[in-house]
Amino acid sequence: MKEVYYEDVKVGDELPALKKTITKEQILNYADACGDYNPIHVDEESAKKAGLGGIIAHGLLSFASVIQLITDWLRDPMDLKKIVVRFTSMVRPGDVLSIKGTIKDKYVKDSLNYVDCEVVSKNQRGEKTIIGKATAILPSKTD
Repeated sequence: MKEVYYEDVKVGDELPALKKTITKEQILNYADACGDYNPIHVDEESAKKAGLGGIIAHGLLSFASVIQLITDWLRDPMDLKKIVVRFTSMVRPGDVLSIKGTIKDKYVKDSLNYVDCEVVSKNQRGEKTIIGKATAILPSKTD
């Protein structure tokens, strides 16, 4: 991906969208990676007994997709300085997440070029699964 410069972005611009299909295998692999074997994530019957209708993805697995949207856009993942999200709907195996970001503000502070973005993840039914805000630093063409 080409480098994005502060001078080239404007309020209202959209980040390149990202689509992710969440699979049961991903959820189980995530449980292995993080050690979170809560039955609502790994056992269909337990999740049904809990009233969820089946297993659900870990919130942080969904959150990772939102972070990927932003870090794929940045020249360096360390340029993501802040992200705050709210989980608004459960994610299930088979859900196709459409993750989008929109620039809401840009400003210079302490000689750094900041960009504030609104981020949203929706499933294939159009239900928001995550909403939030992120702040990143973009390079200047003169850097």
